[in-house]
Amino acid sequence: MDEAILADILDLIRRPITSELLSHVTSQASLVIPCHQTSNRISSAPIHTKYGSLPDLPSFINFLVKRSSIRTGTLLGVLVLLHRLQQSLSAIAKGMPCTPHRIFLATLIVTSKAIHDTSPKNKHWAKYAVYFTLSEINLMEKQLLTLMVRIRKRKCERITILTFFCYRTIMS
Repeated sequence: MDEAILADILDLIRRPITSELLSHVTSQASLVIPCHQTSNRISSAPIHTKYGSLPDLPSFINFLVKRSSIRTGTLLGVLVLLHRLQQSLSAIAKGMPCTPHRIFLATLIVTSKAIHDTSPKNKHWAKYAVYFTLSEINLMEKQLLTLMVRIRKRKCERITILTFFCYRTIMS
């Protein structure tokens, strides 16, 4: 990788989280899985959960980022994971109105655990994201990890099939 690009990435990671970055993360989280409603869930009527009304996605992300004290590098990792999920899911999956909130929270938890040696436990994430129970958060994380394994297996199967056909073509 070019040293100038690497220096720019390191500079970005060291900067505080900006409203522009939060806006971009919100946009990407809302695009991963289309929801069953007519309007984009970024700003529509509240969703009711066990612990009250779930705020709109930008407010939820801002709230969670502040409560969890995550850093820019973690949000950049979340963006990478959201992008990979969008490439794999957007054409086949449909979600509920709270799906972008759940996807963001699950990707934040998984990214945090992958990047940091001492990431908060799920019971702490349940305190940060006051709208979901610990069992819901555990399930979200498990579902995301299972999905990531399936996506990976599909890609490996495609590579294996492609390799087989290339080998047959070369050997013929």
